[in-house]
Amino acid sequence: MRFGVLGIIWSDWTDVTYESVAFARELGFSGMGAHLTVPASTISDEVAANVRTCIDGNGLEFLQLWGPYPTIISEDEEVRQAGVEGARDVARLAGRLGVPASGIRPTSHNPRGDWWPHPQNHSGASEDRLVRSIDEVLKVAVPEGVDIVLEAHSTSTLDSAERIRRVIERTDPAHVTVNIDTVNFVKDLATAWDPTTMINEFFDILGKHCATVHVKDFYLEDRFIVHISETIPGNGMMDLDTVLQRTAALGPETYAIVEHLPLSQIAQAKHHLTERAKVLGIEVH
Repeated sequence: MRFGVLGIIWSDWTDVTYESVAFARELGFSGMGAHLTVPASTISDEVAANVRTCIDGNGLEFLQLWGPYPTIISEDEEVRQAGVEGARDVARLAGRLGVPASGIRPTSHNPRGDWWPHPQNHSGASEDRLVRSIDEVLKVAVPEGVDIVLEAHSTSTLDSAERIRRVIERTDPAHVTVNIDTVNFVKDLATAWDPTTMINEFFDILGKHCATVHVKDFYLEDRFIVHISETIPGNGMMDLDTVLQRTAALGPETYAIVEHLPLSQIAQAKHHLTERAKVLGIEVH
């Protein structure tokens, strides 16, 4: 198993330096992904080359590339096509940089954000449009030598392990994978108190389609109704031992990725996960 990180590069990339990327190397990570906050089509060759140089110069593997685009499940065909083109631009940029995987978020019908809930996100029609959009992105990505990696959440069209597998099988399993992110599927109290069954379900169903595993933690807030929030790995309720064991079982090259943390908390997360891996007898490469 290897440890990777997301969140160190999350900008328009003009702020990326050798020193900023060295932060990941100094903490013992082997690879990292990069997020864009601007359309991929706006990234110049000079800026892109600098990011690649900074990552390579620190001896890190460039795992995945993520960027923004309009919703790809919209009933408005013009909007959907704009989303597809934006996702294709991310794949094109990944191809230019030699990054093996370009990320696809299923997006949302909610205009306030890609991950915010909306009842139509879970419809069969939205799944059909998502499949069509992924197929259209693949037509650009595959010739570029880039695979598609899906991100999923219980609020999205990719709302269960079974549906994620179905979407992969409806598109192209040879070139479509998924980041297993179990925290995104802690959606009720029963799962929060005992997440192990859910964790094993996701790995059982999606293990053969897994690109990387996102390792996060969560806790229940003391508030009315139900509020489930993310926290630093080791500070919450997630069965991280099972997550790490199932990740390691996928093979020595599989990445367990830390994400969604401010820079000031990444070292704590990495230390805790490294220590748990040692206790569990997991070899980290």
